[in-house]
Amino acid sequence: MLSKINTVGEWYTNEPDTSWELPELNFDNEAKSAFESLELDITVSDSSARIRIAGSDNHAYISSQYFLYVIKLAPLSYLINKYLERFDQVVQAMIKPDDIAQFISARAASQSKISNIDPYSLTNFYDVFDVTTADNRLKAKEIINGYGKTATTKLRSNEDFFKSILLKALPIPNNSSGMLGALTSAFAKNKSAYNVLVDKYNAYLPHVFRGESGDELLFMILSTLGWQGKLDAELSSTSSRFADWRALDKAFLFSPTPVSGNSGYIEEPIHYHFPSHQYVHIKKGLLDTDELRESVSALISNLWDNMSIQKDDDAFFFKSSLCFDSKSPVFKGAANKIFYGAPGTGKSHKVHTIECNGAEKIVTVFHPDTQYNDFVGSLKPQMESSSDGQPVVTYQYRPGPFTNALVKAKSYPVKHVCLVIEEINRAPAAAVFGELFQLLDRGNNGQSTYKIDATDPDMLTYINEQLRLVGASELSQLEIPSNLSLLATMNSSDQAVMPMDAAFKRRWSFQYTDIDFTNPDVPNHNFKIVTSGGEYDISWIELAQIINDLLVDCNVAEDRLIGPFFLTEKEMNDDSIAKESLSGKLFVYLWDDVLRHIGPKKIFSPQFKTFGKLSSAFRKDNAVFNSLVEERVAEKGRKIEVAETTKDATE
Repeated sequence: MLSKINTVGEWYTNEPDTSWELPELNFDNEAKSAFESLELDITVSDSSARIRIAGSDNHAYISSQYFLYVIKLAPLSYLINKYLERFDQVVQAMIKPDDIAQFISARAASQSKISNIDPYSLTNFYDVFDVTTADNRLKAKEIINGYGKTATTKLRSNEDFFKSILLKALPIPNNSSGMLGALTSAFAKNKSAYNVLVDKYNAYLPHVFRGESGDELLFMILSTLGWQGKLDAELSSTSSRFADWRALDKAFLFSPTPVSGNSGYIEEPIHYHFPSHQYVHIKKGLLDTDELRESVSALISNLWDNMSIQKDDDAFFFKSSLCFDSKSPVFKGAANKIFYGAPGTGKSHKVHTIECNGAEKIVTVFHPDTQYNDFVGSLKPQMESSSDGQPVVTYQYRPGPFTNALVKAKSYPVKHVCLVIEEINRAPAAAVFGELFQLLDRGNNGQSTYKIDATDPDMLTYINEQLRLVGASELSQLEIPSNLSLLATMNSSDQAVMPMDAAFKRRWSFQYTDIDFTNPDVPNHNFKIVTSGGEYDISWIELAQIINDLLVDCNVAEDRLIGPFFLTEKEMNDDSIAKESLSGKLFVYLWDDVLRHIGPKKIFSPQFKTFGKLSSAFRKDNAVFNSLVEERVAEKGRKIEVAETTKDATE
């Protein structure tokens, strides 16, 4: 659908001056290479570009802010190009400028020269290309030049017409407009370069759209998505007058005319739905509450990457989700915390779902070979091609998880960032942290008490390069900000654990994760356990608690007991799989890790001297537990009678 040019142009002309306060960008090598592929004679430097004027010996320098104009004007650029696509259909059908002008002036009833266009779009098409008035195209130049005024009627180039409309929406002087128009037009023709521009620098833009009301903002967003064909997947072809938008009831209204005729919906359409040949209108009030706004923002983020809807006291904004609001409070209170406990108690689950709820996460796993360079980063070789095409080895700084987390936290101080370290004691933690050890001391607000000089200048250079890209303050020394939490898990019963020295442990808080079989999320399954007194049916929860109670009686440390999530739902959802899980996972853990110093007979029958014989006997449905376990299984379980067993075997 072709929306009205004037309506869209006013999105920009009505913006306050603060909307055009754009920061200076710093272009990296990837950006320079992408931008120099534009159909312009352009050379890009660190924060500006030099463009040679086609057909002359002149050139012009433009600031990096021009590139942000390109991103902001992209919706209007897209709409103008949709108009020009339709105009080119007429040109191809009629060729002569006078005939084209007469066709548009007469607003010919036949639409044969413009395919697949709805009546509303056709009216807007005639309005924009009408040579008699410029009122419907922001008073920009006409594309049909000289009709009825001179002996010769000519067509301006599409690019000239494109620039003329585009620049009427901008608060810039005429002597700057031509170059900006050329730059915007070039990006419109080069999708890969435009994608690089958006991916790297969209977060610098204060916002793409600003609306005085939520309805106004949502109309802008959905209209733009409609021009790009991204709304069709959200609109099922239906004969009903209303359509839901996922969980939003009757979010869309379908109408055979471009007027909604319903006071609960915005009057102008956002889209034309060709399958039903109806116009689509959006419901009013969908951004009126925080809950609704979050729901709509999440839906739109699936259609428009890394974008979100935000609101302050004055207006509604559509901006990059990576762009933080300087008015928002900085997140404070991050901490260093280690979660420990028996295997299967849900330590990782708690960290990921509760501690990191709503936070940005970066996850790593320590192992015996983990070193400082793995955790922090280092220069590493990579293969590149030289100017003559020959392979050469170069070196590039590759950040580790700590550096990535630090950059993210410093880039967006209003967000809580969590660096999650799984199995922190499976590596020599103090050595892996190295000089960062000193940063673990934190003040009351969560920021590191001390700062340190970076021993690796390449690390600091990399960090500052990334911070410049998002307009954040650079670092002169390393620090842990108040919004960066270090959350770790550990299990001291693991045979591969490394000792932690007291100085390192003192800088962390420790939280024990209880063995809680009452948790409703604990997977459960009934096992058939053979004893010397017969076969019993017993649940996973009962069996695990019987074993834990006997281990406690043997003075086994609490973090070596069996957690409720030691076996997963998947490992117990079938009788044969459950049997293998008991033998190949639970029994192995008990035999090798828990009972190795006190003897397997504390749980298993003393007749078994090797694990192989124990496992073989269990698979053959023989009794494997000692008399104490059998007694408690008989108490807690349900005995399976012989007749019942025979019946099961015959079924």
